[in-house]
Amino acid sequence: MTEETTAAPQASATEAPAPSPQEALAGLQADKEWSADFNGDNGRIAQRKAAERKSTLLRGEETKVPAVPEHLREAMADNETRPHAERYLPASDPSEYQFHFNDAESFEHSQELTALAQETAFSVGANSQFAQATVSHIQERLGRVPEGSSVDSNPGSFDAAIASRYGDRATDTINDAEAALNAMPPEGKVWVQNILKALDPETATWVVGRLASTRRAGGGR
Repeated sequence: MTEETTAAPQASATEAPAPSPQEALAGLQADKEWSADFNGDNGRIAQRKAAERKSTLLRGEETKVPAVPEHLREAMADNETRPHAERYLPASDPSEYQFHFNDAESFEHSQELTALAQETAFSVGANSQFAQATVSHIQERLGRVPEGSSVDSNPGSFDAAIASRYGDRATDTINDAEAALNAMPPEGKVWVQNILKALDPETATWVVGRLASTRRAGGGR
């Protein structure tokens, strides 16, 4: 009498890996029904649900809360340094960011911008107050850029402004800012890059410093 053995079931070698959030988003955008909802063709409620679905994909189902860097944990444990450390403590959820886009084309557009800004700020571990103050100042400055004075029109003056403001720290500042950009979701990165191009060189330089500060506060250096 022979002994029968039963092999343990194995996963199919041809099983496709789960799509990344970006791949899932591309598939969503190719869905005509979702696109109609997102564009507002089927009413505000459907549009809001479509926007929430997009935000969920950008965030990813397994989004982790940004870890608090060791130097911030130590500072939070000291009564003297705690108030300063709280200014750099990363948000624990995208909903902590409260952005207001007064120049949005519609309520739905404002919701879309808010979701994008929340995901972008969360991806780099930005403190909520720091991110809100940054976005608020950017909005205020975007409405005051004289025609022909943007970074996009004067890339040379942007380089000069960076060198003037940061001196021998210019290269490190740019590298830290680029690292923060690279940590953002693709749509968020493009959004920030377009903002930098639309700002005047001095304000864009200030934004670069803010991005670098976020990177450093998160222990990226």
